[in-house]
Amino acid sequence: MHRTLATLIVITTVLAGCGDQQPAAPAASTPPAPASQGKLANVPPMRNFAPVKIGPYDVQPMFEEEIVDGHFNIRTSGGDVKAVRIWVGPEDATGVMVVKTEIENDYNHGHVEVPNPVPADAKLWIEIETTAGETHKGSTLLKQAV
Repeated sequence: MHRTLATLIVITTVLAGCGDQQPAAPAASTPPAPASQGKLANVPPMRNFAPVKIGPYDVQPMFEEEIVDGHFNIRTSGGDVKAVRIWVGPEDATGVMVVKTEIENDYNHGHVEVPNPVPADAKLWIEIETTAGETHKGSTLLKQAV
């Protein structure tokens, strides 16, 4: 009897949390969101590396937060791309993980491991695969462009 009653109470409690509940209205003192807040409102500020020409593409590598965090954004122009891959390390990517980026907003975004501290000669390598399957590779030093 006690087990049945306990089970009934649990089921009732769980079901009471379900349903068509409307979200609470914001408090009267909550100011409205600025009109400028849209899809890109939560994008952290980006800083540029030196631009690079990779094959037929003009490439603007960028980073978010700090370089050692490894949050890199790659903006390409000059044609469609099938994939953009990035890594920090040697050109042949020996001993490092190569990351295929994903489209985010109007650029490709990926997270890679970056040594800390960043060596003065460290490079961000970028490989672009065309829609025809060709690959082009280039790099930029891991320091902010002036």
